[in-house]
Amino acid sequence: MTNLQLTAKDHAFLEYLLHAAKDVPLYHQLLERKLDMAVIVPAESLDPDTATIGSTIVFKVGGGSSEERVLTRHEHMAGITAAVPLPVTTARGLALLGLRAGDLFALRTRGGVVEPLQLESVRLPNAGASRRLRSDASLVAFPSPVEAISRGSWPADEDDDPGPRAA
Repeated sequence: MTNLQLTAKDHAFLEYLLHAAKDVPLYHQLLERKLDMAVIVPAESLDPDTATIGSTIVFKVGGGSSEERVLTRHEHMAGITAAVPLPVTTARGLALLGLRAGDLFALRTRGGVVEPLQLESVRLPNAGASRRLRSDASLVAFPSPVEAISRGSWPADEDDDPGPRAA
């Protein structure tokens, strides 16, 4: 990781998750590493190409096609924007948080495979989404630690497809 920047709010949320993630060793290690390497930057001083919670991001996994997602605290924030949510309670979401456009991140999956993630671009949340986030306290509130981790549990194959579990 290079030049990892986090807002104070994002850093506080990751600190909060750190206490809940002890039962998910790979996620917990990634979380500890991210917190150790992060530089806390005031939101107004943050490079606009930095991925934060609430940012719409475009990224690639390996040589695959680009995906557009919005980084969220958890998947229940779907519907706030048109983009599909990518919770930071998942390995991919956490890996991309704090990176800047153009950065690469080598994510080791549960199976030991290294999955290269490339952050292509970052867009700030649109004005309507920001207003909805501020006006609904339930969306801004942190979930319980157990709930946050169980919702964003580390998928075995890291493809974010719920498969038969969704049925």
